[in-house]
Amino acid sequence: MKKIILLLGSSGSGKTSLGQHLQTLGIKELISHTTRKPREGEINDVTYHFITKEEFDKLDRLEETCYSGNYYALSREEVERHKESLVYAIVDAEGVKQIRQKYGWNNVIVIYIKITYLRMIFRMLKRGDKIKDIVKRVKNCIITKEMKNYKLANIVIENKDLQQAKFDMMSKLHEKLYYKGDEQHT
Repeated sequence: MKKIILLLGSSGSGKTSLGQHLQTLGIKELISHTTRKPREGEINDVTYHFITKEEFDKLDRLEETCYSGNYYALSREEVERHKESLVYAIVDAEGVKQIRQKYGWNNVIVIYIKITYLRMIFRMLKRGDKIKDIVKRVKNCIITKEMKNYKLANIVIENKDLQQAKFDMMSKLHEKLYYKGDEQHT
């Protein structure tokens, strides 16, 4: 059975960077569908599958969320088109719950990437996010209690330093995959 790694964390936590590291190791990313317009530098069918709301409504969705009036989802077709036994996706807390419900706890490994509010703001500034967007994301993080989502994870890592976070992620992931530990919060 296919194992799905889910990366979970607030904006600026390093989900994309750690996902890119997984890709360098041959672990394929599951690309989500979205109804939002592409941002500068984003590529259709690479960053997201950019689709209309009508197309979105026809998807066989494993998980879905709505953020700022835009819809996001991971489709069953996207998961099934990958023949690899290990893949990953970046999702929110609801996505974790929905995917676990459909694929089972034993086939889903959730990695929560911990970050402080100060580091979160600094990273969003560094990557060029607009102040109003940063304020909106921080408010959303506080209101939805995103920082408590570590409770959903099998693995929790702190991302103060990207190289250390990569090492910690791979070390704990290796242990989870090959030593069959089923306990949470390793």
